[in-house]
Amino acid sequence: MADPTPSQSRPERCASRRCRRAAHSDALPRRRAAPGARLCGSCKRALAADLAALPTLHHESEQQLVLPARQRGPARITGHRPDAPPVSDAALEARHDALVRLTSWARLVLDEAGSVGTPPDRTVPALASFLGRHIDFLAAHPAAGPAADEIGHVATALRALVAPPRPELVPLGRCVEPDCDAEVSLPGRGGDDLVLRGPMCGAGHVLTPRQWLLMNRRHRTEQAKEPA
Repeated sequence: MADPTPSQSRPERCASRRCRRAAHSDALPRRRAAPGARLCGSCKRALAADLAALPTLHHESEQQLVLPARQRGPARITGHRPDAPPVSDAALEARHDALVRLTSWARLVLDEAGSVGTPPDRTVPALASFLGRHIDFLAAHPAAGPAADEIGHVATALRALVAPPRPELVPLGRCVEPDCDAEVSLPGRGGDDLVLRGPMCGAGHVLTPRQWLLMNRRHRTEQAKEPA
């Protein structure tokens, strides 16, 4: 019997740029794709999380369309009516980009996945829900890497519009999840982010209180083993 080819003997590397960037920066090893997919389990979960978050992010970003008063120039009066308030180009671009990219990936699923039901409405909530239902097909497609990267990009852009500035993070050590070596961090100033989220690693794992305790014990053990 012939020896298996390299592609048969081991899974391919994850196709997401997120894994490639992490590997280049030594923050995380580049994972292998999950069986039957072109994304690793972590990147596929991140894609699912982005799709689930997009409807709310897109809705909340609508409040950022009008620039705050402090960023506007002096109001001009035309006749008896003031000019309409200026619109944020960044918010317009991020919202439009989300709609265009989701439409493109939904079209790919409709064209290539066979019978997938009625095409979704051309709205971010409908498109994101449609893609979420067909995430297995998307994760196994040859274009899975670009799909995950583009959808992650639009989610990040919308989060930047609606989320407050992130506090400085304090590193706590390596994650205790199986096969994860990402750094765990906490907001340096505590606050609501700490209460609601808790410590989270660079791969997106949110640690439970039990895991946090385990990580602290491991960290103390490693420190005790270090030469004085």
